[in-house]
Amino acid sequence: MLLKFIFGIGIVAFTSFCGYLLAKKYRKRKLFLQQFKEFNERFLSEVTYFRRPIKAFVSSYAYKGEFDSFLKIFFEQLEIGQAQVRSFDFKSEFPFLREEERLTVENYFLMLGKGDSSSQKGYFASIKERLTAQCSAAEIDCKKYGDLYIKLGFLCGLLILILMI
Repeated sequence: MLLKFIFGIGIVAFTSFCGYLLAKKYRKRKLFLQQFKEFNERFLSEVTYFRRPIKAFVSSYAYKGEFDSFLKIFFEQLEIGQAQVRSFDFKSEFPFLREEERLTVENYFLMLGKGDSSSQKGYFASIKERLTAQCSAAEIDCKKYGDLYIKLGFLCGLLILILMI
């Protein structure tokens, strides 16, 4: 009886953990878009006030998660003169992003550092609303589906436990 109880708790914990893992893509998407939104706001103030070189600007802030790795790869390629956003395979490297979000990232980094400061300021200011909308949608999805997957995992574990008894 005690062995069944311990085994049942293990099953419920395992299925809850599986639900947590399934919700990972929503957490990654939310973090990526939050970091992207912060990057845009910082870049807007950079273009407006400081006007430092891009390398100095990027190294002055720390980012997290997939957005940080994307920036590192992009700016490493930029240093050697091969930075092309179109060379990134967004579908395989960032499968948690939706198609619209991938296009936003791609277009954003195609425009980064191109043109004069006033045209960049206008373009990146216009992107701000879209990023805010995408970020809030990602937060809503993370809250809704992240909790849902964990609860479904827990309930699945309980169902298995009931069927065992």
